[in-house]
Amino acid sequence: MANEDKDLDPEKGGGEEGAEASGGSKKMIIIIAAVVLIGGGAAAFFLMGGDDAEVDEEVVEEEAVVEKGPAIYIGVPNAITANLPGAKKNRTVQVKMSFLVRSGEAKDSVKQHMPQLKNDMLMLLSQQTADELKLPEGRKKLQQQALETVQKSLTDLVGEPTVEKVLFVSFVMQ
Repeated sequence: MANEDKDLDPEKGGGEEGAEASGGSKKMIIIIAAVVLIGGGAAAFFLMGGDDAEVDEEVVEEEAVVEKGPAIYIGVPNAITANLPGAKKNRTVQVKMSFLVRSGEAKDSVKQHMPQLKNDMLMLLSQQTADELKLPEGRKKLQQQALETVQKSLTDLVGEPTVEKVLFVSFVMQ
């Protein structure tokens, strides 16, 4: 009879009440698992579903990157030399530069109009002061001004800016 009492003890998992408790916990685990699976499926649907507009924008951006041609560097023949006024004394600056373009057509346009571009660069350089160009910030500013000047000239001459970047290959100030 002692064995029968152990089997009927609810805390030890025996008898009808023990069967219901373990069956109830199994049902609870199944319900929780179902809720987790449904919630995970819904979350995946919403996260993967995204707007079509976003996908289209990503495709357009990728196409724009693909359309960019290889870098072609065009060296400006001979260095550009200019006299610059300074606070204590005048200086001479000599700059060798190159232009970055992305197509053979742009390369041809730049080469064709190189005398005009070189003139524009000389005029821009002669407007600077030695004190401005001593500092790296001054040279970066000059580089940006040079790009804007070249792009404006080429837009006027051929209808598009064509030059993507102006590079200073050598910069000497005495």
